[in-house]
Amino acid sequence: MDTDTGVGEKNYSRELLYKLRLSPLAKEKPKELDAVDTILKPQRLRSAGRTPNRQPDRLQTKLSQKQQWRGKPKHAVAHTAEKTEECLHKVSNPYKRRPATTEEEAILRQARSILNKLTPENFAKLAESFMGLPVNNEHLLRSVVDLIFQKAVDEPRFSEGYATLCSLMRAVEVPREENPEEKIKFQSLLLLKCQVKFEHPDWANFNYELWDQKVASATSDAERDRIHEERTVELEKSKQRTVGTVQLIGELYKQKMMNLHIMHLCLHKLLTNKRDEENLECLCKLLRTVGGLLDSAIDKAGTFGQCMDRVQEIIDEKAVSTRIVFLLQGVVELRQHEWTPRRKEEDPKTIEKIREEAAAEQAYQAKTERRRRNKHSRKNGRNQRQNQHPSSITSENYTSVTICSSKQDALQIERIERLDVTSIALKPQLAFNRPKALTKANSAEPKGSVRPSSSRNLTRQLSRPEAPKRGATGP
Repeated sequence: MDTDTGVGEKNYSRELLYKLRLSPLAKEKPKELDAVDTILKPQRLRSAGRTPNRQPDRLQTKLSQKQQWRGKPKHAVAHTAEKTEECLHKVSNPYKRRPATTEEEAILRQARSILNKLTPENFAKLAESFMGLPVNNEHLLRSVVDLIFQKAVDEPRFSEGYATLCSLMRAVEVPREENPEEKIKFQSLLLLKCQVKFEHPDWANFNYELWDQKVASATSDAERDRIHEERTVELEKSKQRTVGTVQLIGELYKQKMMNLHIMHLCLHKLLTNKRDEENLECLCKLLRTVGGLLDSAIDKAGTFGQCMDRVQEIIDEKAVSTRIVFLLQGVVELRQHEWTPRRKEEDPKTIEKIREEAAAEQAYQAKTERRRRNKHSRKNGRNQRQNQHPSSITSENYTSVTICSSKQDALQIERIERLDVTSIALKPQLAFNRPKALTKANSAEPKGSVRPSSSRNLTRQLSRPEAPKRGATGP
């Protein structure tokens, strides 16, 4: 049954809608849907013999009111042929990795790929692959040295691994281009590269004038701030590369690719200017890397001792920033503790080591949680015992004599000797209890009672007894 609301809308009953759904006319495709490509498969209809609604008649009105507020039903949207798909913008010349044009370029790509995959776990396997590269001319060997040096400087945390790889490659030699009869070694090229970068660091060759021109040509404040930020980042990177160079020099000394005389020259160079903070920071990094070896080495001239004296002088003068002073002070304290760092530096870890640390951390957290729960349960039990009233734990036949901590009652300690020691029982709340039925001498004893001030010591003195009650005899 349908009803007209008078505003152009009709309300249909639930039974009529169920009948229309099962009508054969409702299953035919309308002519207005000729432009639709596909129609979604309809859901499986319920059984026609099932009762449309089993709710009582008194709930029909409430259900119809709720259904009006549910909103419009969700219809499946059919894809039309007129709808156009949005395509991504394609550039005319997309980036494609061009193939290697020469054999030398292919070898360098392979070397870079090996260095990118280098980890403590697969170091032995990749080092063997790296040493098997066909490096057979001076130009290619110099390119390989530059590649290793750049990776070690940019990633100082892995400088120890790169130094170990250089130690394995030290014996590689190729004929010179000028004179093929002579040989040039990998070690000599690497040390020459370190010497050039140490004597002429990147931060010293930083082009400030070029950046000033960029700042002057800026047309807005936002662009000027962006250029200033870029310059700061580049300058910081150049300083970090210098520090990485010094750390690589120290790691090469550990691999015995440099002698003690070269290290002393490096220390002297870094201490030439006491106010050069960049050199002093590099000095701290070098001393933290190989300070223990230099201190224990045989030095007849005492060069290392003089170096540490100069460091102490710079600390006392305080002519540099506070950060550099603290770095130098840390090196001095490290020497006092026999070059044992207070906090171990984070080195590259294997997956097995990471798993062990994670398991240990999980076990420690579980143990801490267990202790916390036990402590909480003991505290709750102690609070429950302390909250009990003394009257609830003393019986009809007992009188409680509690402990007193007053220093003025030291002379009254002799009165406890009159009690029958064998009949004293320890009850909760740290109270001494005795029966009322005692001998005549003891029954004449006035009963004293004081409140406990502390439950830590059971041997505190007793307080002065109260006045005897009415009818009691004196001592």
